[in-house]
Amino acid sequence: MNRRYWIKQVGFAGLATLMPNCAFSPNLEEINITAAERLGGEGYGIWKNGRWIGGRRPDGRMPSLSMTKSLAALAVVRATQEGLIGLDRPLGEILPEWRADEDRRRITVRMLVNQSAGFPSGVANLYRGEISNKGKVAINLPLVDPPGAQFRYGPASSEILAEILRRCLRERGSTTEALLRDVMRQIGISSPDWRKDLEGNFYLSTGAEFSVKDLGKLGRVIAQLASGTDAAGLQSGVFRDLASPRGANPMVGAGIWWNRNAGRKGAFPIEPERNIDEVRPPSFWQRACLAPDLDPDWLAIVGSGGKRVYILPSRDLVIARLGRSTTWNDAAFLRAVSA
Repeated sequence: MNRRYWIKQVGFAGLATLMPNCAFSPNLEEINITAAERLGGEGYGIWKNGRWIGGRRPDGRMPSLSMTKSLAALAVVRATQEGLIGLDRPLGEILPEWRADEDRRRITVRMLVNQSAGFPSGVANLYRGEISNKGKVAINLPLVDPPGAQFRYGPASSEILAEILRRCLRERGSTTEALLRDVMRQIGISSPDWRKDLEGNFYLSTGAEFSVKDLGKLGRVIAQLASGTDAAGLQSGVFRDLASPRGANPMVGAGIWWNRNAGRKGAFPIEPERNIDEVRPPSFWQRACLAPDLDPDWLAIVGSGGKRVYILPSRDLVIARLGRSTTWNDAAFLRAVSA
């Protein structure tokens, strides 16, 4: 059983053969709106320096699925800068259930955010049926790797993180929901609905619903943070620390997929959605990227079915897309809109 078994996707036409010979324009002085319109799914938007360039159905809203992980990472940034948690603090200090286990007690928030804590994906355990208390289920999942050694994508790490935040916030008389709502309020976005367990605990691996316009605002804040500018009450230094390529998969950091390996010798392109169900060795992730011929500064917030926010921080460029596709191709889209 894998993630796709539990996430129903509706396929549109693939992009792998679209404009295969398009040359990438590194200066991006113009955006190909015609290509963006054709490939824009159920809604898209493009912003440059915070200014709307073009798009369609900016208020269209749908479940954003794994894009939720990037917002959860921003909640971690807020909790870290307020001293609630530490990125590299051993979590055995917070979870008494882990103190007797030498491996579990040295797991950190950084490992959980970057999906390298050593747990299995947890898809069947956390997504199948109605879960009474997902936090209890998540923290009791078995370890299958030494902490920090292997990238394994799935809800397990995110829902353990949710339990960590829940316990720490409870000591301050607050909740994870309140933290997330406040982070969103400062960004200027909202999610009218959210996936929860039967006790009302928010999922951090999935569950938010955002509009194209919301995703554009989220992308702009991340562009500023990645560029070293504080934004929406969040400290860029903490964000950049969390996003740094320290884990088993340098392509992933702070809930975001980065193209930084594009500058490395032997770099090769991958589609994140087609490479996360199978466990890959760290050597694979050392050279994987969105596209080796694209600017290494590109990054992407990834949601199933071609839901994306593409960000080029050096140009303050954000492209948000909502849609459904089983064959989405990141490199083809970016080449098309920048041709």
